[in-house]
Formats: sequence, C-alpha cells, structure tokens
Amino acid sequence: MTMKKYILSVVCVCLMLIIFGCQRSGKIEVVIGMWPESANTDDVTMFQTWKERFEADYPEYEIIGEPFTYSVEAFYARANSETLPTVFQTWFTEPQMIVSGGHAKDITEMVKDLGWYDHMDPELRAYLTFDEKLYGIPRDGYGLGIIVNLDVFYEAGLVDDLDGDGIYDIVDPNDPSIKYYPQTMDELYQYAETIKENAGVDGLIILNVDKNGGWQYSNYAWAFGAELQTIGEDGKVHANLNSDEAVAAMEFLKSFHDNELVPIGNMNYSEWATRLGNGQIGMAIAGNDVISNVITQGGMNRNSIAFIPIPEGPGGQYTLFGGTPYMFSAYDSDEAVLGAIKFLEYMGRSPLVSEVAELAMREGLQTATRKNMLILPEVRPWVNESYVSLIENLNAQYVNVQAFHNFKDFYDLLPETRRREEPYYTQYMYELLDQVVVNLKNPAFDVRSSLNARQVLFETYLREELD
Repeated sequence: MTMKKYILSVVCVCLMLIIFGCQRSGKIEVVIGMWPESANTDDVTMFQTWKERFEADYPEYEIIGEPFTYSVEAFYARANSETLPTVFQTWFTEPQMIVSGGHAKDITEMVKDLGWYDHMDPELRAYLTFDEKLYGIPRDGYGLGIIVNLDVFYEAGLVDDLDGDGIYDIVDPNDPSIKYYPQTMDELYQYAETIKENAGVDGLIILNVDKNGGWQYSNYAWAFGAELQTIGEDGKVHANLNSDEAVAAMEFLKSFHDNELVPIGNMNYSEWATRLGNGQIGMAIAGNDVISNVITQGGMNRNSIAFIPIPEGPGGQYTLFGGTPYMFSAYDSDEAVLGAIKFLEYMGRSPLVSEVAELAMREGLQTATRKNMLILPEVRPWVNESYVSLIENLNAQYVNVQAFHNFKDFYDLLPETRRREEPYYTQYMYELLDQVVVNLKNPAFDVRSSLNARQVLFETYLREELD
C-alpha cells in the first residue's frame, strides 16, 4: 500500500468513527454550569441523582455537569470563545451587560409555553427583561442585613435571655415592639462604640476590597439619601458618586475607622464570617442567603446568631436587594436551552410542585441539614399559590432556628425596604467605590476629593459605553 493510500484509509476510518460515535450518542447535550465542585460530595451525589431522574424521563437529553463560577473575567473568556455552559448562574447586576453583548438566549416563548411566565415574581422578572424579552429565570433573591453575634452583644450588656430558653433575645419575645438592636445609623455607631468599650472587640466590620466595599457602601449611601446613578435632563444615565449625601455616607463609615471601632487592614468577603464567628466583631453586613457562613467558616453556634434590618438613615431605610438568576447561552440550540430550563424542575427550582420537584426540594433541605447549615426562609422567585403553599409547608418542617424572633424583623421589613442594585455597569462602579472605602483607614484621607475623582472616571466610562 502506498503512503497516499494509507493516509486516505486512516482518514476514512476516523470519519467513520466520528459518524458512528455521533449516531451512538444522538442526544442533545445540556451543560449545567452550576454543578458543584467535586469536593462537595453530598452536593455532587444530589445533582447526579437529579441527572439520572431527568435523563430517565427525557432520554433525548444528556446532562453534562460543569462547575462554572461566574466572574466578569471568566464569563468573557467563555463568551468570546462561544463556549458558555448551556445554563449558568450570575448576579442580578449582570444581565443587561450579558444581553447587550449578545451572549444570552431569549427564552420568552419557551417559558410562556411551559406556563411559568406569569408565576415568576414580577419584580425579579423585570430585572431579566429587556425590550419585552425574557433572558433569565431567578434562582432566588437576597437582601442585605446585619448579622449579629449575640454572645458579643451579651458581653457588651446589650441583650439578655428574656424567656429563659438559653438564647439571648434581640427582640423581646413577649413584646416584639421592644428591640435591642440599632434601628438608625446613629444607633449603629453607638452600638459599635458600646461593643468596643464593654466587650473589648470591634463593633462592626467594613469590607473594602474585591468590590465588596463599594457593594455594601451603596446601601449606606441610599440610607443617607444618595442616588448613585441618575437620569439627567438629557434622558441619559449619569454618575452621581460625589453628591453631598454620598460624601456624608462615606464620612459616616470613616468615623468608625477614626475611632477604631472596626478592624484595620484589607477586609475581603471571607473576613466577616470568620471574625464574627470567632467573636472578634459584634456585627457584619451580609445577605440573608449566606448567614450559614458564620457556622461553616466561623464555627459559630446557631443559637448565637441574629439577623436584623439595615438601620434607617436620614434619607430612609433600604435593603439592597440582589440575587442569582439562571441565564442561558446564546450559542446553544433552542432544544438544548429548553432542556436546561426543564432540568430546573428536577432541581426544585421551578414554579412546579410535581412529585419530582418536591422531592428535589426536600433533598436540598436534607443535604443542607446534614451539612449543619442554617435553614431560613428564602426570598421566593415564584408567586403561584401552589408553590408558595409548598414552600411554607417545607419551611415549617425544615427551618432550624429555635428563636425565629431574632430574625423575623428582617423578613417582615424586606418587602417594604428592598431596593434593586444600581442598574448600569454596577460591578465597575463598585470597583471604583472600593478604591475610596479601602482608604478610609487613613486619618488624613479626603473623602470628597476621592469621590470627585471616581465621579469623573465613572461618568467618562458611562459616556463611552452608553453613548
């Protein structure tokens, strides 16, 4: 056989193998980007069970798990190469950017055909709708509040066990109108001061790196009456990072540093849970979806935790409201995306209350219980009566806090105080504000000058991107 004929025969064999392999598979591949990391063995087992159930009911699909953790950098690397997972999780600050870049699939008709559209929380649906087209499905929402270490509060003389159940009470269980937590920004400072004086630890933590400082600062800014993004007379979106109200909010945070009421140094996201759990601080701002971090990362006793609303400021009381949506790759087929949407039912993340959906919900709660996680009510993404009824029934069975009155005020106030994150290029705005927050520890730092500089940078960026 000549070399030419040999090469030709090898190529033919390879082509036959490829064709045969495709025929053997013949399935629509659906890549699930929120697959857990291999180290999380309980979660991997649970997802594998969901995969097996789904593939048994929908044999035309093959579910492929991929742990894809969203970041702006990781997203663009995958989007630019058109290799995004079929479905992936992101943040509610991101959909506008993802959609405007052409990276997300329009799922409006698919969701309507499944009967899910009208069951979605209207506010969350609006976050994912552009030009009357739906581009995502909400997983859940969160609101920022203040996690309290009740042991530290007790050492500071701020709380006591009022009903003899062995748990300190931040709200009087016999008269809920009596509260032992800061309800105004002035009181937040006073509580931090009392903790420092009486318990000898920092009263509060102020995160200041990895965009977390800017993220949490925005909630303080709203409380002081700031509008960080505004619509001008020209009908365009403009930066407003250096208003008097924004400066006052930043000066308020600086006062905690000036009087040594907060930890010194670069404070990243993992710091709050470790320090709060170890009793090194009394309070930390965080979302209601990550309260368990003080148990899993800080080793805190679940009965030593309280979660309270962000205090009211001179400009009002607000709860920064964000969350996690599922979005779908524009580079996958409609059939694959429809499969990914249907798979959400098998994860218990749809409005359906089918047997398989309820089973998945229970498995998720049971897995969380085995992992010693704190189970509290979620911000519900669906509003249909059957779903709400099922969730309330599951909450009655699985919510595992003994003194729910130490959490209840947050959940009661959330519908009135929740406020969506600023909508335009939010992560970049947080990055710029971080550069101010991280310098608050310097006594001579000029807050207004620094905010003026970031105002110029952000306004220039908005004009480049939006005009």
